[in-house]
Amino acid sequence: MGNNHKDRTIFENWKTTMELALFVLDQEGLYNLEDWGGREVIYDILPEGMLENFDMIQPALVDTIIKEKNRPSAEAFCKNMLDYTNFMLEGLESGIPLAYNYFAISVELCFAMGIMPICYELICGLTAALYNNGCEEGIDRIEAEGYPDHLCSTQKGTAGFLLMGVVPKPDLLLKPTTPCDASNKLYEWTAHELNIPLIPIESPYYRDERSIKYLMDDIKRMIEAMEKLTGNTLDEDKLREHVGYGNETVEYFIKTQELKKIMPCPDTGWHRPADTIFLTGIGTPMSAAYFKNLYEAVKAKADKGEGVIPEGKKEKRFAWGYTWECYDLPFFDWLEEEHGVTYMADTLTYFDPDVGMIDTSSVETMIEGLAWRVMNMPMGRQTMGFSDMWISDFETVVKGHKADALILGGHMACKHFWALNKLMSDKIKEQTGIPCLRFEMDMFDKRFTPPAELRRIVGEFVETTFP
Repeated sequence: MGNNHKDRTIFENWKTTMELALFVLDQEGLYNLEDWGGREVIYDILPEGMLENFDMIQPALVDTIIKEKNRPSAEAFCKNMLDYTNFMLEGLESGIPLAYNYFAISVELCFAMGIMPICYELICGLTAALYNNGCEEGIDRIEAEGYPDHLCSTQKGTAGFLLMGVVPKPDLLLKPTTPCDASNKLYEWTAHELNIPLIPIESPYYRDERSIKYLMDDIKRMIEAMEKLTGNTLDEDKLREHVGYGNETVEYFIKTQELKKIMPCPDTGWHRPADTIFLTGIGTPMSAAYFKNLYEAVKAKADKGEGVIPEGKKEKRFAWGYTWECYDLPFFDWLEEEHGVTYMADTLTYFDPDVGMIDTSSVETMIEGLAWRVMNMPMGRQTMGFSDMWISDFETVVKGHKADALILGGHMACKHFWALNKLMSDKIKEQTGIPCLRFEMDMFDKRFTPPAELRRIVGEFVETTFP
């Protein structure tokens, strides 16, 4: 496989990549590779065993993370992702049951039951974000089995990697039925093809007391199913510990979200997919530490009144009404540098402040709090109910963050979004007067809308709308 040594798993390559990134970030005064003499200088100073991994990494991503304005968020991401990867590898080495879970779910219950949860979508997403070849080999592998090409690459990449044997086979699958048929079908395929038990969690459509009770009952059913499959029982103190990490994560996430309302925006945009990656690990100490580190970096700039766009450029504040793309993180840095565009929020990185903190006084209160959080997880919140919720959330984002434009880059597999994006565009323009840009892309497969085309589409919009 192009992204992986033949004798290594994807997770082991992540570990080496994060160690390598931290080594490079630790080089004093290294803010531009060309100033140091180009990539060849890095070859000369890299520790043994890192050269092949360095060649796998997107060159523009290295250039992006070493910039002075991006280093604090890059260091927070790489340090905590290394800790998270070591945590996953230690769990796998110990032989405890392994669960692959959908991203829009809190996994504190898994830790409380001695189960190692790994987000199914993280496997594809982080691989797409880091490496030259992205996740395309995994996508091509499952499509070669006859799986439809118009369904979601988010799961297709991971499914292909499972067939290729470069990620471990899990012992069980956990899947809330939100938000789409495409993701549900891939989990069903994985369960059937690889003979893995699938535990679905039914997501209610409404947000009332009856819905909370319904979801709580389904979570309890999930616990019973996990107990039967693993023989493990729920440890209340362990649950309380991990719910505490989840509370800390949400607290720092929302505090950072508020800081982005400041003008100029003190937060860099390149790491927005990284934020989602750590939201998939909500309930881990690494997730809590990442968002604490990020908050402190953003607050330090805010306290100084500093923004993230070059001096002399007028800031243009963009909200993304659906999702980011993951295969080209330098694109968001390019928008700041080239066009003065800052990144406010998107469907995958917006938490309604009403999500609140979970009461840890008993197992019952924790399950109730987790049910409410699942109903309010980014994207899960906007896509499990009426379209009014989605539109209302982004009217709130646009007004609260003083956005100058709304970008609606639609993931090609998300049929629910393609039924909604014109409604949202019209409503946001009607309520706020700002322009909207709508275009199609694939979140993880760069071949659908390549980086150069992405820059052309958004660059032309900025240049013609904000001359």
